[in-house]
Amino acid sequence: MLFAVSFMILGPSLNNAFADIISPKKQIDLGISPEDITCETGMFKVIRDRTDSVSCVKISNVVKLIAKGWAKPIEQKALDAQIKDSNPLATINKLYAEPIKTQHGKITGTTSTSGYNLAFEICTASQKIFVPEVLIKSDSQTQRYEIPDNIEPNSCLLSATFIKASDPNSITLTLLNKGDISKLLSDGEANIASIQNELDNAKKAFGDRTSPDTSQTAKIIDLRKQLNEAKEDLYRLYFTLYANPTEKYDIKKLSFTGEVIEGESAKILAVKKSVSAENTYDAVFEACTGDKQITLPVVQVSSDREATNVKIGNKILPNTCQMTSVKITATNPDSITATMTGNVESNKVSQLEEQLVKLQKEIVGEREVIRKLFHDPKESNFNEQVEMHTAKIIELRNQISSIKDDYNKILYQMYRQ
Repeated sequence: MLFAVSFMILGPSLNNAFADIISPKKQIDLGISPEDITCETGMFKVIRDRTDSVSCVKISNVVKLIAKGWAKPIEQKALDAQIKDSNPLATINKLYAEPIKTQHGKITGTTSTSGYNLAFEICTASQKIFVPEVLIKSDSQTQRYEIPDNIEPNSCLLSATFIKASDPNSITLTLLNKGDISKLLSDGEANIASIQNELDNAKKAFGDRTSPDTSQTAKIIDLRKQLNEAKEDLYRLYFTLYANPTEKYDIKKLSFTGEVIEGESAKILAVKKSVSAENTYDAVFEACTGDKQITLPVVQVSSDREATNVKIGNKILPNTCQMTSVKITATNPDSITATMTGNVESNKVSQLEEQLVKLQKEIVGEREVIRKLFHDPKESNFNEQVEMHTAKIIELRNQISSIKDDYNKILYQMYRQ
């Protein structure tokens, strides 16, 4: 299911809404469990006393609903923390509102205006904003405008759209994002980075296949589980926001055995008797790719007694390997083998990432054109250029939102246990 962000005309009921997260019902319909539901910014999650169902209510109403017995009691500390983080995160600067007198670059035969090309900048302070969302109002129209990008601290992002209006002075912009959702995402990213660092250190302490320190095995298994759970939480939230994290990777060319990598493969590097239980072994293995990246690779480790699937929890770039371990029971340790089972969505994720890179470069270029048009002296075809490039930004924004939607849905489903 895709949730493409469209150019919407919304009624007055949106005035006090902060719809940056899809509704609890939609989250449940997508397979997200009630305990994992996230509320939109400015709202607080409560459990209804009569039905035990999850509801998202305004922060200001939580205490009243609990007092009336409509909602079950909550931790006051959690409510206080969210109230503290419920302030707007940035300022919005309206750059210009130019009347629309052309139609995609072609001058019309009339001077009447049907609306305005609106350009604006969102500027952050010290906190990063995830998926900025703006409420744009005029005397003729109200629309919600979602930008499928993140804005780094102490920086600005320019965007543009169309808005119907009789009087350009009636156009107002309000940032809907509050600190609560951005804090959740920031904390999630920090938690993943911390676990990943611990896991990397544990893998280094593990050593190589010739002298593995199997005392690190249990720690590696636990950290890998923690990492997968943390990533599941983060991507679930990203999925509800239609956003996408970016990562950089260092490409290596040889396996841990020092052999040249030839296609997808998985190989047992070492097997050692575990002291935790009878007929239990710590199996160390590597998983390698060929010419294509594997996203969230799954390796099946089998023995004469059982088979278990291990989610590596990271991407493996082309011609690289990752090493990890798993506990497995076996009568004969020589029967333990490892096989790559791949991931059915791997190719699709890579394709979506390539599309995102291409579209993001295009929208950056269009934003730069808009910026130059605003700062440079107006030319005779200024309105034509503004309308044409504004329309392109809207089109690219919708394409990016749709692709990120699909991308994060796949990642969430992959990490989900």
